[in-house]
Amino acid sequence: MSDREIELKLVCEPTELERIRRAPALQRLKQGRASGKHLRSVYFDTENLTLGENGLALRLRRTGGVCVQTLKTETGASSDKTGALARDTGEHETRLPRGSSAPDLNRLPANLKKRIQKLANGHTLGPRLESDIRRTIHNLATPQGDRIELALDKGALRAEGRAAPVSEIELELKEGTPSSLYRVALDLNEIADLHIGYKSKSERGFALLRAEKPEAVKAESVLLDREMPLADAYAAVLRHCLVHLMANEAATTEARLPEALHQMRVALRRARSAFEIFRPAIGGETADRLAAEAKWLANELGPARDFDVFLNDILAPVTPRDAALAGLRKRAEAMRRDHWDRAVSVIGSRRYTRFLLEYGLFLAERGWTVKSKAPVLALAFASSALDKRLRKAAKIAREIETLDGEHRHELRKRLKKLRYALHFFSSLYEAREVKPYLKHLSQMQDVFGGLNDVVTAHAILDGLAAGARQRNAAARVIAWHEKRAERDWKGAIRLWKRFRATEPFWSVRND
Repeated sequence: MSDREIELKLVCEPTELERIRRAPALQRLKQGRASGKHLRSVYFDTENLTLGENGLALRLRRTGGVCVQTLKTETGASSDKTGALARDTGEHETRLPRGSSAPDLNRLPANLKKRIQKLANGHTLGPRLESDIRRTIHNLATPQGDRIELALDKGALRAEGRAAPVSEIELELKEGTPSSLYRVALDLNEIADLHIGYKSKSERGFALLRAEKPEAVKAESVLLDREMPLADAYAAVLRHCLVHLMANEAATTEARLPEALHQMRVALRRARSAFEIFRPAIGGETADRLAAEAKWLANELGPARDFDVFLNDILAPVTPRDAALAGLRKRAEAMRRDHWDRAVSVIGSRRYTRFLLEYGLFLAERGWTVKSKAPVLALAFASSALDKRLRKAAKIAREIETLDGEHRHELRKRLKKLRYALHFFSSLYEAREVKPYLKHLSQMQDVFGGLNDVVTAHAILDGLAAGARQRNAAARVIAWHEKRAERDWKGAIRLWKRFRATEPFWSVRND
């Protein structure tokens, strides 16, 4: 039996599962009595896990006296039509004889059997991962007529002597629209401390098998079509920002990688820029509220990032080092730990989960308003939006040689918004035209970023320095960087003049 499965996964502590089980909001939606299952599953793959690497999960599941073979395909976060957080997977399921201990590929459709054989390339499919889950199932019906299966799962994953606990909620859409999954999840998030589950059990298990560590992820390219309607481009850009944010969550909270935290803030700035860039043509109150929440979150993560930069880029290069400088570093490291603790706590909060769910719901139900009654294509809007961003930057840069610190900072922000807009819309233009223009802009951003780091260092050092020796050391740090910053500023002026001499490619080719 082949089918499509749309589900939204939430993870939590086992005690939170009990909160959900007793939740009044859930009781109002329940249809009939709950049912319980003991699910024992074995996942099969090659020794080098080729199937999992290619988005396939092949399992045998036993419950009671029944053995069911399931092949799941296209695992991963789905499109903006399901809100980016919900997963849209293919599933082929068939019952095997009771004593079966290995998959039967002959029970699969010919195309799927051929795909698995090609990936395995003659290597044996063996048992690689086991899951042992106690599942409680509730059937829900929303006032709008949507039908949802809610599964409360508690158990463990095991692979080669390693184990990982499972405590999660799966909301599977049986009938209706994906937005209903988000609305139920938002209700549950008010009751218990929940987090978005980004990986299926098989993905978690194979990560356990490989002993994978989360890594920082940079944003992928946004792929738009020249004939794409504005609303579709809006959805694609916003989804891109949300996926980028979520991709760096584990590396931030589990591994505490500075680059991952930085990428989360970049994703949030991009999202805010996207809401602002599109606002003249498309948006609404929900978009404005999401932009405000993105700003709140970025501000909460900001101090940890500031201290990462301060320690690595401001203090580290300064020589000679002495006891006073070492004292400043020690205090800065302690404050960085505190700010990181705060950042991780915020990412683990209900408010953060609510932000993700509301963002996903916004995408799933397309809860925005297009202000023009006439059809608007992405290409036409992109050209006008890029023109607007460039004019804003050029206006403040007219007197670039005499700009004070405040206006330099404002120019930096405007150039950054122009750069984000270019990333959003670059696929609408020829790559050979975009690349040199973006290169000039990136070079300027690097210089402006360094100048801003010195301004931030002033504020941090004012709070760190205690006693005359440390104040003298702080003054030495600032003097060292301000000398460098002055040279960099002269370079920024040259870069700006070179940039302004480059013809904006979107003005040349906007057909």
